[in-house]
Amino acid sequence: MAALLCWCSGAVAQDTLSVEVSGDSITVTLPKKERKPREQRLLQGVAVGADLVGWVMKAAGADWAMLEVLARVNLKDKYFPILELGLGEADHSGNDQDYQYNVRAPYFRVGMDYNINKKHNGNRMFFGLRYGFSFFNYDLTSPTPLTDLVWKESRPFDYESLHGAAHWGEVVFGLEMRLWKMIRLGWDARIKFRFTQKTDEVGPPWLIPGYGKNDTSGWGGTFKVLVEL
Repeated sequence: MAALLCWCSGAVAQDTLSVEVSGDSITVTLPKKERKPREQRLLQGVAVGADLVGWVMKAAGADWAMLEVLARVNLKDKYFPILELGLGEADHSGNDQDYQYNVRAPYFRVGMDYNINKKHNGNRMFFGLRYGFSFFNYDLTSPTPLTDLVWKESRPFDYESLHGAAHWGEVVFGLEMRLWKMIRLGWDARIKFRFTQKTDEVGPPWLIPGYGKNDTSGWGGTFKVLVEL
């Protein structure tokens, strides 16, 4: 009995056992293993979704659109590694219909969002970064021949499958809310910085898939719906 009580007292110190002595019987109650609170777990879910802006632009007949889907991981409800991929397309006529620009190519972005909302209430406020890249072919054509201003000669302007590539970065700020159970809605605003681009000497692309209209910097945004598991 003394040995058993000694063992129990040592176990109490380690695992906080409950010992009850009644007559000739001894009842030992083992502690229940407590589950970690949700906010302390590393992996808290995964989500897939789509940006609605590009699909609406395409349905409305815009001359360019980005059709984009995404996948991300929720770590501690603070860190959100994310992959965004899509198809950028354009069918754009230049000033006075003097040229036509066409492109249809995939693009990719990888990055991380950080939830700066300290309350675990389902609503999130994000600050994030992205690295994006695209390798694509584009067409530059003109419905009328171009006239050389010096020699006054007319030549056709019809170039297809010109090679282009671009790399850029994005700074993201966004909000997200739980709409219903696993369904979430979110939007973000982005400032973009083009790092490098490779274009054909005939002429640069009017639009870079995933980046937008070709410039050293620009603005953008998304309005997305997500399913979070």
